[in-house]
Amino acid sequence: MQFSEANDFWCDIPDWARFMIRFGYCWPNNIKARRRLILISMPCDSAASGLIALGALRKYLEDSSANDIEFHRQRIWDEEKKIPQNRKILLHKNKRYHGYKFRYHGKNHDGLDEIIEIPRAGKKSLSSPFIMPVDVKDVYFEKEPCLEVDTGHELSYGDIYRNLVDHSDEFLDSNLKKTYSGVCLAGRKMGENLTREIMSSIRFCSGSEPVQLDQLLSVHDWSSETISRMSFYNSRTQKIDRQSASLRLVVADGDAAFLTVYNDKDILFGDCDIIAVIDRTLERDRLDAIVEKMSSLSQWYDTDHFLPENLPPVPKGVSLAIWKKR
Repeated sequence: MQFSEANDFWCDIPDWARFMIRFGYCWPNNIKARRRLILISMPCDSAASGLIALGALRKYLEDSSANDIEFHRQRIWDEEKKIPQNRKILLHKNKRYHGYKFRYHGKNHDGLDEIIEIPRAGKKSLSSPFIMPVDVKDVYFEKEPCLEVDTGHELSYGDIYRNLVDHSDEFLDSNLKKTYSGVCLAGRKMGENLTREIMSSIRFCSGSEPVQLDQLLSVHDWSSETISRMSFYNSRTQKIDRQSASLRLVVADGDAAFLTVYNDKDILFGDCDIIAVIDRTLERDRLDAIVEKMSSLSQWYDTDHFLPENLPPVPKGVSLAIWKKR
């Protein structure tokens, strides 16, 4: 596996980047474990948060339960509780229905789910909107990724994912066809475009065409892929790109993203772990704000010295602190 940063020369993955990928891959994701907050301090600005998120994405490719199918079914069925005009817009993955929009119609007398066409503006037709039965896996919410795709339309970077982590378990090819929202990248407070620009500065190559980190993360709005294995939280607008049954891990890109995620008042992130990457060259007042925040958590959190197994040594210039909820 070859690595390049900022269009520099190709080389083996450097120690600092390998550590970040491995950290995300190895971080325990036991949903019964107490919440941990992890701060990783870097000597300069970097795409370390994206590499950690990539490692976590790679780990969940091994998990047969890491998909949104059951949660998606429930979201669709919950639409029936709303009055018809308030139901969310659905799209069909079949190209035959490209340009059509639907809403959930309910179950028919045979117990099959049905969707109803939303008439297009300016459409002249003497017929009523058509209603048809559907497998709810074949429809998805507008502005969200497709739930599952057919063979031939899966994520394109299987070789990169497969060779990304040494001594890893083999992942499930079927997961490359399914959306998963349990890992979230929280972007920089300055905006989503800046976050993506930083991520795109890193490229990987494994015997094929080079692939940028932002593409590998498969964030829905960053990728031409129809499925996504990474949800995205915009720290500036404080909006997440889609609902999730249960977030397992949030990786925050920067101090402001971390504070926004931790202070979230909508309980969007529950008690999932947060890994935040902080740049030590920040202004002193911003670093002091992080120190003050962590000091204020002492009544709920204890410092922790746990590290995942099979991690390489912490690279020179990188420091790490962990807090565990009591």
